[in-house]
Order: sequence, then C-alpha cells, then structure tokens
Amino acid sequence: MHDDSILRQEIRSSLSRARSLIRTYSGLYSSEDLARDVLTVCDELARTLHPTPRLKEARRVIQERCAKLVRDADRFSMRDPLTIAASRAQAFASIDILQDVLFEMHKAETGAPRIGPLLRRRSS
Repeated sequence: MHDDSILRQEIRSSLSRARSLIRTYSGLYSSEDLARDVLTVCDELARTLHPTPRLKEARRVIQERCAKLVRDADRFSMRDPLTIAASRAQAFASIDILQDVLFEMHKAETGAPRIGPLLRRRSS
C-alpha cells in the first residue's frame, strides 16, 4: 500500500507542470498554445507506456478541455470570469483523470503481487 502512495505522489508531482500551465493560462498572449504545452508534458510522462484506449481517451479529453479554456479565455471574446473558472476546473479534472490512468498503467506494468504465500500462512 505504501508503494502505491509513493507512485501516486510521483505521478502527481510530475503532472504539476501541466497543472501550472492551466492555472497560469491567461488567454491574453497570442504566443500561448495551452493544449500543445499541456499535452507535451503529459506525453512526456506516458512515452514509456504502451498506448491504451484509456490513455488515448484521457489525452483527447485533456485536449478538448484545454481548447475550451482557450476559447473561453480568448482576449477577443466576452471574458466571463465564472465561465473561465469552470473551464479551468474542467481542465484540472482532465489532468486528474490522466493521473489515475497513468497510475493504473504503471501498476499493471509492475505486475500484481503474488498472494500465494499469504494464503498458506496459518491463521492466528
């Protein structure tokens, strides 16, 4: 169980850059490409893993939600702070989904612990 919390913490801290990009995105500068930058961070974490449908879906959701945040925060549109905050929260949630997918994939990659010896122990 302790190893799980360490792995989860490592993945979470690795995704902190993506969360930071979402948190600080203003939509005021034309040089900002939120979806590309966030996906670059996410792809860097997933590069050693075999792409699965869940991973592809999580990536697609991140791209969609970042694109929505970009549209809502566009400097040439009506900028409603509540709409921007809701879009930002959805983008954060998509990173959380990816975090869970990466955790499950890393756990599956390391293999499940063998429980045979536990079943052979005498009960006390």
